[in-house]
Amino acid sequence: MRQPTSLRDVILHLEFPVRHTGEDDPCLRRAALLPGFERTGEGGRVRLGLGQAGVLRDVLLDLWKEAKGHPGSFLRLDGRDLDLEGLKEVLAVLDCAGARDAAREGRKYCVPGQGGWNWGCRRLAHVPPWDGAGETDKTALKQRLRDETARKRLELCPHFDATQAEALADALPRDCAPPEARPVVDPGRAKPPAGGASADISGAQPGRLIPRTSYTDVGGLDQAVRTLRETVELPLKHPEVLRRLGIAHHRGVLLFGPPGCGKTLLARALAHESGAAFLPVSGPELITKWHGESEEKLRELFDEAQKRQPAIVFFDEIDAIAQSRSSDESLRLDSRFTTQLLTLLDGVYDLGRVFVLAATNRPDLLDRALLRPGRFDRLIEIPLPDLDGRRKILGIHTRGLPLERNVDLAALAGDMDGLTGADIACLVREAAYACLRRRFDLDDLLREPAALPEDRLKNLRVTARDFRQALASVRKRTENLNL
Repeated sequence: MRQPTSLRDVILHLEFPVRHTGEDDPCLRRAALLPGFERTGEGGRVRLGLGQAGVLRDVLLDLWKEAKGHPGSFLRLDGRDLDLEGLKEVLAVLDCAGARDAAREGRKYCVPGQGGWNWGCRRLAHVPPWDGAGETDKTALKQRLRDETARKRLELCPHFDATQAEALADALPRDCAPPEARPVVDPGRAKPPAGGASADISGAQPGRLIPRTSYTDVGGLDQAVRTLRETVELPLKHPEVLRRLGIAHHRGVLLFGPPGCGKTLLARALAHESGAAFLPVSGPELITKWHGESEEKLRELFDEAQKRQPAIVFFDEIDAIAQSRSSDESLRLDSRFTTQLLTLLDGVYDLGRVFVLAATNRPDLLDRALLRPGRFDRLIEIPLPDLDGRRKILGIHTRGLPLERNVDLAALAGDMDGLTGADIACLVREAAYACLRRRFDLDDLLREPAALPEDRLKNLRVTARDFRQALASVRKRTENLNL
């Protein structure tokens, strides 16, 4: 595919058959909302530039989800077939390129923060320069960069330069990474802000990096993702919309729901997808025994967020540091901390483009004043996944798993009622270990002096029996913990 001079030069072409009588066909109803729609004799056709696709992403995604499973439907990008995941990657490139343009100077959107390596694109920051042996094979590294470039459709980005990525790879010595390829630390941010937070997109101190996560890694929470993007990403990327409506953006968002259902995972995805500085807060590092020091650290944290705005401050397990107050507890340490947090969220001074995100599985413990409008005024419930959600989560966690043909993921999802997303991730891992135990003897395997050849590894395929054993193990574990 050619390197475009403009994203609008690239054309998406989608066609689908009509499956219902008249205008009741769901594909027709959705397609009619898109520019470039034409009604054909047997169906419909949409041709539009990527610039328009980015604006109408939700309609386009819903349309292709509806149409993709039916014979005769296809989606092509400049003449090449595109699946649903490929379409999501294309739209992610649009978001990233748009964020860079919106920033004008925008360099921070192409160079990763503390949590990755600099290959001239933050969407490649997760590609390490070393192989499993701890050495840098430049040929293999450049091939990994090319593979990721193709998978993430980075050739569509007008700001991406593949030759720059390869030049950085060529500059690496075999035994270590040069400064430009090591995890990037902003010279102006040598000292982390209060609470161990980091204002880079990785949001972590050196050695404490946030795993690379995107919205495609979040299964079964489509509505929560949509609400979070509307609340946080929309004001970041298109503040002119809210200005035209004459309203201010939400100050705080609270994610609440049972443990293991994806609250922290959503926060990680937002950290990497939003393009904003991300400052995760560790409660124990903020709370001290010295009078006034905890409140001072919290003020410093918000000062840092204002300096690096647009920024997102994330409080995980906020119930541990912002519990409900009472009159006889006004001098208690965490009570003073809660009061300071309330003042910062909705006090005299304007925070600007600073968003506060928090997560908890005990919303009943929070001070009621935190939940009033102007503070955490957008509450997003993260429930246990339903059947469709379990299917999606299972599909995400088995993407890299070698499966036997007899494995029916849809049937497995039906047997997982009551499991959380974390339980499903654990189940997939246990199924892989069950496969390992079935194929290899542990003592013999540990005595092997070298890496196993490919012909021995190819027999590692996870079966339906492995999943049944893993499901029984996870159920037993859950029952024991509930005793």
